[in-house]
Amino acid sequence: MTKALNTIRGSLSLEQNDALHQPLVSVIIPTFNRSGLLTQAVDSVLRQTYTNVEIIVVDDGSTDDTQVVLAPYLGRISYHLQANSGVAKARNTGITLCHGDYICFLDSDDAWAPNKLDRQVDFLARYPAYGLLATEIAGVDQLGQRVDRSKSEMYTIHNGFVLEHLLFANWIQTSTVMIRRECLQRIGGFDEEVGQFGEDWLLWMRIASEYQIYFLPEPLTYYRVHQTSLSSYMPESQYDSLMSILDKLEQLEYFKKNPHLISKARYRISFNRGRGDLHSGNLRPAIRKLRRACAEKPWQLHAKSLLLIAEFKHHIQSRTIDGANA
Repeated sequence: MTKALNTIRGSLSLEQNDALHQPLVSVIIPTFNRSGLLTQAVDSVLRQTYTNVEIIVVDDGSTDDTQVVLAPYLGRISYHLQANSGVAKARNTGITLCHGDYICFLDSDDAWAPNKLDRQVDFLARYPAYGLLATEIAGVDQLGQRVDRSKSEMYTIHNGFVLEHLLFANWIQTSTVMIRRECLQRIGGFDEEVGQFGEDWLLWMRIASEYQIYFLPEPLTYYRVHQTSLSSYMPESQYDSLMSILDKLEQLEYFKKNPHLISKARYRISFNRGRGDLHSGNLRPAIRKLRRACAEKPWQLHAKSLLLIAEFKHHIQSRTIDGANA
């Protein structure tokens, strides 16, 4: 069954595309063990009012019944199975396989409003200066009720050349974007070396270094809010990924000329995450991040004071444990 699935192509032929005089949109859906939600994502693409679309599902080594639930869609989608390698690799595989003039990504537990692609194709046709178009996204619960704040409420949104703004606030969610193919051909795809967090932000930053970006303030994308997504806790691996991304961004020409901006970003991330760890009682991670914040900006007394508190609490905690074990 796997061999048959791997050979299926659901996109229109190039001759049909020319006849329609519509740019082809490639939709790349990476998935891993989400068979219970995947078909809702696929259905939301099939229900688009814009119809010149190819759907490429990249299965990142699922061990559930993903192939079974996709079987009824074989005439309308492309399916590719790869060894488990992470979402960045899965998206890059989709980019390699796709043929579209515009490229979109849809996480397998997200969905689109029916007019999402129509609105984006129309915008990019009207405004050729923009390389990436994102939209508002709505978080919904199991009943379909919106339960989050909009990006427009959370951030000050900027349009045009947004590189510096995007360094300090990422208002772009992967399932909302439509990107011109030429952008990805020039910039490249997702970085597969930064870990399982932030690879999308790094790509937006690289695109923003050479192209204009626009945010369409319409909730045309929906994502499911799980209990885990409500947590503000950041694992150490995610923090390390962000620091690795900043190291890579430091090599962009704009930041070579403005290195203080990368230092400022390192400070903000380290300070905010360190403060959060301190308040949560995660003292070792707090000390590590607050030390990094102090290294970036030694004159910031707030970071120094929190570091002293974290170190003092850790010292007391260690003595208490040692006393209990004596």
